[in-house]
Amino acid sequence: MKNVLVESVSKSDWSALALISVRHADGSSPGQFYMVRTGDFPVVPRPYSVFLEEPKKGLTTFLVKERGLQTSRLLDLKPGDTLQLRGPFGKPFPVLDHPVLVAGGCGFAPLHYYATKYSYSSFFLGTETKEELAFLRLFRNMKTCYGDEMVTDLFLRANVDGPVISCGPSRMLRTLSQADRPAPVYVSLESRMACASGMCLGCPVKTRNGEIKFVCKDGPLFDGREVDWDWLI
Repeated sequence: MKNVLVESVSKSDWSALALISVRHADGSSPGQFYMVRTGDFPVVPRPYSVFLEEPKKGLTTFLVKERGLQTSRLLDLKPGDTLQLRGPFGKPFPVLDHPVLVAGGCGFAPLHYYATKYSYSSFFLGTETKEELAFLRLFRNMKTCYGDEMVTDLFLRANVDGPVISCGPSRMLRTLSQADRPAPVYVSLESRMACASGMCLGCPVKTRNGEIKFVCKDGPLFDGREVDWDWLI
């Protein structure tokens, strides 16, 4: 793994979200991820999607939400500290003609990166809290919701046309994939993994034809209508 310097940490005062920028830019594409760890913990790194890469500044930014010991350590980082990276890994998002972007929670990260590089027709975002939504509402004309209102309901009520690129909780992705719409639905699956090469067998996905694939080396992007959701969830 490569040691990189932390350039900045932008945290919300009222939520457990942060944007961590590091001195590294290795030509990642929207939808790809890095394996990340701090010091010797955890023993194996964990995957984080690229929120933004700025080659001219030499920076890569990750969106982090505090959920446990590793994420709390990431949120404790300060400019000048180091963390360890390996990557980028994964299948990038396809460049489509004005797709609809649908994000749930930290699934906003790779779709934010896509939206900074390519055109899209509309962007839907759902978060757990109002405070998280305030931190992540970074584009004009986003359609948003939080709390008990589901972003899938918001999306389906809007009755928009066109292909969908989505990232978020598996149940959200299943609803989008099974919606009665003619356009394709591409889903970026979130999964724990240890190796990013398929060797640990920690992130399996079963397709409807019975084939077993892995989020790390075959994804994280999949055709949502090819995923066996009953097996996955």
